[in-house]
Amino acid sequence: MEKTKTSKKALRSIINDSMQDAISKLDLPKPSKKARKLLSKSSKRLATVFVDMIKRETKKRQKVEKSLTYVEDVLTGKKKDKKEKKEQKHAATKEN
Repeated sequence: MEKTKTSKKALRSIINDSMQDAISKLDLPKPSKKARKLLSKSSKRLATVFVDMIKRETKKRQKVEKSLTYVEDVLTGKKKDKKEKKEQKHAATKEN
C-alpha cells in the first residue's frame, strides 16, 4: 500500500498555475489585481474539494484492502469467521 499525502498548498498552486495558463491563452487583457485575487480564492476552494475527494478515495481503498485481507486470513485459517466467534461467545454465555 502506497503512503502518499497530497498537500493542499501544492495542489492549490498547480490549479492556480493551470488556470492562469488557460486564461493567458485567450485573447483577453492582462488580468488585474482583482482578477488574480479571485483566481487564487477559487483555486483554494478547488484544492480543498479535491483534497477531500482524495481522502475519501484513500479511505475507501484502505477499507476494501482491509476486508480483503480479513477474508484471505479466514480462508487460510489464520482467523475465525465472525459468525463462528459470535456462536462461540453465545455458547459460552449459555454455559454460565
